[in-house]
Amino acid sequence: MGLLDEGSEIVIVQEDLCEELGLKVNREQKMTMQIANGKTEKMMEYVKYLELEMGGVKTYAHAFVMELAPYYLLLGRPWQKGVKLGKIEQ
Repeated sequence: MGLLDEGSEIVIVQEDLCEELGLKVNREQKMTMQIANGKTEKMMEYVKYLELEMGGVKTYAHAFVMELAPYYLLLGRPWQKGVKLGKIEQ
């Protein structure tokens, strides 16, 4: 289960989930990000081509790893754009 965030410019996966799933993490890529509560969070590494399955359809995204993310997975604009996500608000 993940969080869809139309304001986020990146895809984020929690470090614990990476370990649980045995994901291959690139430890060379590093950056920081200001999170929703205004704090700055260190982004440790990233996962290249993270496989995501939604409704039986497999998609892929590059996801940055956060140690203490308040969610397991955040799907930002790069993923949304890549899958050509469209929605109707009523």
